Amino acid sequence: MGTPSLTAVTPLECSWNTLEVNHLAWLGAGLIIFGIIGSAANGLLCAGCLLGVGVPGNRVDQCHRLLLLNLSIASLGTLLLAGFPFTGPSSIYGRWIFGNACCQLFAFLRQMFGLSQMLALMLLAIERYWLFYFITKEISRMLTLKGIAWSVASCWTLAIAWAIPPLVHWGRYSCDSTRSACELDWHLLGSGQVTYNVSYLLLGIVTPSFIICFCLWRAYKVIRLLSMDTNDFITDSLGQYFITKVVAFSVIGMFLCWLPRAIIVFWTMLLRSEENENIPTSLKILSPIFVEASTIVPFIVYASIGSHVRQIILGIFKRSTLKSRHGMISLQMK
Repeated sequence: MGTPSLTAVTPLECSWNTLEVNHLAWLGAGLIIFGIIGSAANGLLCAGCLLGVGVPGNRVDQCHRLLLLNLSIASLGTLLLAGFPFTGPSSIYGRWIFGNACCQLFAFLRQMFGLSQMLALMLLAIERYWLFYFITKEISRMLTLKGIAWSVASCWTLAIAWAIPPLVHWGRYSCDSTRSACELDWHLLGSGQVTYNVSYLLLGIVTPSFIICFCLWRAYKVIRLLSMDTNDFITDSLGQYFITKVVAFSVIGMFLCWLPRAIIVFWTMLLRSEENENIPTSLKILSPIFVEASTIVPFIVYASIGSHVRQIILGIFKRSTLKSRHGMISLQMK
């Protein structure tokens, strides 16, 4: 029996070696399990944020709910439209089963939602830095819901714009290292792939990551300058401090989950096509599973640190009505 390959894609277009059937079966099962859990978790976050956005209350909380809703939607898109409903069955079957046209559409959506997640984290970090910067400067020019909405729309527009070029042959979408999904081809096989991959890596990954780290580090420095034992923390600032801590833990958790994927990307860019077998099979299997698991991190962090979030979640499971004035993301001290 011939070795399964990516449907409608020639061997020259997919240079990755085929994994063993039992490895692909475990990969498919893991993707489906984490995909379902991640979809449920982000669905709960979306519900909580939507319940809070229309409730009159603190403007800062309103802005944060909108930004968290943006991250949850990006994660849901990654899971449902560019995730386990397609990669799970394909992995279990042993190859991509949805055809070449769907492969290109799938890779486009994966690229768009992946960048949207990164930009959503960047907006959360910027909002945290902006908040504490103006607290210390005693300036009332805070972020508005309209400004946040424009920022979110701009980030989605940017994500779509960055996902289009490989469809028109600047860069390329092809199979991934498991040959059971489609994504950006990180091999540097031509000038188009070199310029697009390097540009996307610098502008779409490195730059947002630097901004996230800088904003959270500056917010942390500002928090340390404030004394929680005095009146330096104005009304609700202590709650905002805990929300900032939640954002920081969410960023750290998601970045750690993305680390195996980053290792494969850099490894692929440095190796020639014929050297792909040097990448460990365990890393190829763990990479997509960890990417899907990353979508659960914000839910776990918010539910762990925010006692009010846990109460809302328990209320949902008990089918009780959600009557909180402050919505889901109003963290209370333990």
